Order: sequence, then structure tokens, then C-alpha cells
Amino acid sequence: MQLVTTTAQKEALQLRPFTPADVTDYFELVQNNDIAASAGFTPINELMAAQYLLSRQLNQPQVFALVLVATGKVIGSVGLYERMNHRGEPAPQQMDLGYMLNEAYWRRGYMSAAVQLIKRYAFQTLTLHRLTASCLAPNVASRLILEHAGFQQYDQVTHPQYAQFGAGQTELFFECLPNKGDD
Repeated sequence: MQLVTTTAQKEALQLRPFTPADVTDYFELVQNNDIAASAGFTPINELMAAQYLLSRQLNQPQVFALVLVATGKVIGSVGLYERMNHRGEPAPQQMDLGYMLNEAYWRRGYMSAAVQLIKRYAFQTLTLHRLTASCLAPNVASRLILEHAGFQQYDQVTHPQYAQFGAGQTELFFECLPNKGDD
């Protein structure tokens, strides 16, 4: 499955499954401290560890490499992940949106275009009834990406100081429902 879109700057972006050959570009993403902190993982400092993480992404059917078509470079990841209900079971027709972008490509509209594309895919192809996403409150860029894509904040939680992710920070929770033209 391949999805292609164009940014406001007329640059073509593609969402495609990751391949093992993407490891160098993927390593650039997962070794960055700022990306890791925002996405909730510990930065990876060895190529072998990045290969392991990438191998896990290969088994996620709704997680895609974000690629600049002109160069073939993987500049990010956009994915839909299984969402659990309050009983710890998969929530029917719902998924969580997650994404990360190489810091060298921030503030160019790439992730906004990719989120719009994956949103259409989620509602039109997968016929989901709800998408959710979250970001830490200080991550204004991520909040704006979600709001621009039609997500609305429905909750927030301040994590305790001992939390593994977002210790002492407030996490904002968003949802998006299909528009009449999306389903």
C-alpha cells in the first residue's frame, strides 16, 4: 500500500511500509533526544538497536515510513496503533495515531500533510469510527498539527514525577471522528 500527497511547498511525500534498507534514515530519527522525548522512548545510540526497533516496525501493518519522493529519504514515521478500551481489550473501529519527524525537516508542513493523508486512509480505507492521539503540553507543534487535522482535545492528564513517560508533565489527549465526506 502506497499513499502519496503534496505539501504546501509542492513537494511530494509518500507513506509506504518500512523496509530493512531504511535503517540508516530510521537511526537518524530514533537517536535524536528531542524526538525521543516527544514520542515517549529512550534515544537509541547504536545502529544495531535501531535495526531491532525497525524490525518491530516491519511487523506493524499500519505504520509507514514518511518519504520525500524526490530523494527517497525516509524523514519520519506515521502510524496507526491498536487502541485499547477501559477493559484492556482492542477498541473496535478505533486506532491511535503516532508520528515522528526528523528534526532537520521540522516546520515545513511535512507532518501536517502526512497526518491529513493517514487520516483519510484511516476513515476511507480502514473505515475507522475514531482516531485518537496525544502529545505533551509543551509540544506546541504537535498540538497544532493535530488541531489543523481536525482533532479536538477531550482530556488531559498530569503524569506523576516517577512516570516513565512525561514525568511531571501534562499530556493532552485528542480525538477525530470522520466527517461525512471521510466515510
